[in-house]
Amino acid sequence: MRPHVFLLLALTGLVSACNFGSYPSGGSQYPSGGQQSPDDTYPGSPSPAPSQQPGNYPPSSGRSRSADPGVVVNDIRLTRDYTILNLTFTNKNQVQRDQYGRVVRDGKEFIEFDPAGQLVAANGARKFNFVRVEGIPLKSGQVRYDQRGQRIMEGMTTSPGQQVTFTLYFERLDRGLENFDLFECNDYDQIVCWNIYNLYVANPADVVVYNPPTPVPPKPSSPLPQPSGQSGGETRAEPAPKPAPAPATLAVTGVVSDAKTKRPVTATINYQLSASKKSVDSVQSFASTGAYRLTLLRGQVYTYIASARGYQSANGVVDVSKVTGSQTITRNIELTPLAVGDKITLKNVYFEMSKSDLLSASYAELDKLVAMMHDNPNMAIRLEGHTDIIGDHAKNLQLSQDRVLACERYLVQKGIDTDRIQTIGYGDTRPITTKGTDEDRKINRRVEFDILTL
Repeated sequence: MRPHVFLLLALTGLVSACNFGSYPSGGSQYPSGGQQSPDDTYPGSPSPAPSQQPGNYPPSSGRSRSADPGVVVNDIRLTRDYTILNLTFTNKNQVQRDQYGRVVRDGKEFIEFDPAGQLVAANGARKFNFVRVEGIPLKSGQVRYDQRGQRIMEGMTTSPGQQVTFTLYFERLDRGLENFDLFECNDYDQIVCWNIYNLYVANPADVVVYNPPTPVPPKPSSPLPQPSGQSGGETRAEPAPKPAPAPATLAVTGVVSDAKTKRPVTATINYQLSASKKSVDSVQSFASTGAYRLTLLRGQVYTYIASARGYQSANGVVDVSKVTGSQTITRNIELTPLAVGDKITLKNVYFEMSKSDLLSASYAELDKLVAMMHDNPNMAIRLEGHTDIIGDHAKNLQLSQDRVLACERYLVQKGIDTDRIQTIGYGDTRPITTKGTDEDRKINRRVEFDILTL
């Protein structure tokens, strides 16, 4: 079977990034709690510009690319609740016959979508979960075998030349996030899987406008005078004052503590808008209590990195896009202490399929390591690369080495001295598990680092 059609949402260079026409197939209604037609874009979204019509790409977006040449992205659209992608898969295999005309390979492929797939944006700091799919089956996670012990392929069987068009629904992107990737699987060699990189959709950020509260006139101290010719009795009711609008900002407070001892930690918290590459501001937690306080604009989604000397950095999301009223949001942060000899897995490092090209979705995870090494100037590490046990041993070894070198280059570009970084690729020689399905063994594909000195 050919390499998987890794459906990472960055898309194939064969398709338009933003066509607002109707889908070639799929349902006619969106599951958004109301009767929305396929043309119901998010309120305030601009109508498609000429650069966003089929076959054209927005000038600044670059071409998206798919991990499989048989995947074409027909349409990307936003509704109030969803990010929706319409894709077409073409089975490009051919029937292979031997010299006697007998079929050696029938060229069939099995396709399904893994509900663990996500959209990844903001350099990996924001992830948007899968909601549902129309047009192809969902991966069940169950493995069945026939009487001969051969694995029974689930999903939909496609023949050479057959096309299948389907629609994917994900959580809606934050306003202002326009470039993103789709990740559905990791370097699988025996299944069709989907990955597309550098996707684009028009999704401008909200403009934050602060309307100061309207002054309320003082309440009169005596009853209003009665009109002439009327005797006393009822007084005219005073109209109720209009409620003041919610303030443009709200407070986020919390405590930074040691994950093991629960003692307070002095940490620096750098935060930024999810759609921005620059830090908005930073605050420090108090040494005595670990308490901190942020003042954030409403209607926005923020990401942050909390770092402290002697601790692993932590990142997270503060979503104040739908908060109403004047309440304060509480967000406590726990940091894990570091020690020489610790082995830590970089959980969200992404590469192109079967390549060492580092994807931008990895930057948030690597930035945590950068912050850690800046806070601990004596810290030295060894980056270790691992692959799964399937495939050619020599190629796996080379791939694992190339991938950790790509991570090293990123750290150096961020100001970390090369003398503080060692690299080694172990290929398939140190698997976590040797049993199970491709899904079970995906934990073998990883980048880790050992702490050598602190």
